[in-house]
Amino acid sequence: MEFDPSQPNAGRIYDYLLGGSHNFAVDRAAAERLVQMIPTIENGARLNRWFLDIAINRLADVGFTRYLDLASGLPTQGYIHEIRPDALVLYNDYDQATVAYAREIIGNNPRVIYHHADIAELESILAQADQHFAGERKLAICIIGVSYFLDDQVLRQTLQRLYDWCSPGSQLAISWLTLPENPNPKLQELLARYQAMGSPIYPRTVAQINQFIAPWTLLEPGFQRLSEWNEIDGTWIIEGDRQADDDQSDMYGTFMIKG
Repeated sequence: MEFDPSQPNAGRIYDYLLGGSHNFAVDRAAAERLVQMIPTIENGARLNRWFLDIAINRLADVGFTRYLDLASGLPTQGYIHEIRPDALVLYNDYDQATVAYAREIIGNNPRVIYHHADIAELESILAQADQHFAGERKLAICIIGVSYFLDDQVLRQTLQRLYDWCSPGSQLAISWLTLPENPNPKLQELLARYQAMGSPIYPRTVAQINQFIAPWTLLEPGFQRLSEWNEIDGTWIIEGDRQADDDQSDMYGTFMIKG
């Protein structure tokens, strides 16, 4: 499928929010409108991507050479195959334009596959994984910047099916948007904006998340804020003169293992 540079694309918008160059004027304009509506969105994108970097390095340190990344978006700005060029990587996304552009970015790299499928079509993704990883199911799995866009049924089914399918010793890195007892106005505005755009967000309490992750085993240090994973405290610079408080304190990252 040919991608249309005259229409904004979610993957290219996200690339722009990350400071990337794989985007067009129409994407940059759409991204700036989003930032005006939801000032926290750029912070969240950066924190999630930095957490991905941390996750890949942590998983590599314990020996993983096969990576399954769910709902990947554009694989730019230091994505998995760039951090671990020796690894086998399977990406996927539901958006055809994102997949088409991502395949152009990856180029002729036999170690990397970009599969067109919705995360809710997990069996299609797992079948592709069996083929790409030659039947090896001890994997590193990444679900970063995704869980809070999945409703309860899809999230529960996804985590359970991944657990049933993968081999013991597999690890999963996942980021969450948590719901505090008294949601702050910024979080409430974020939820309302995404609901209005037709992309509802599903933040969850830590107690609810604990119910979803079973039977996975939570690894140390447990639930930790993305800002803590990234060692960010107080006020930080996004780019140029743009400055923002670390207002993503309700975003967490965790690692889990199949025993």
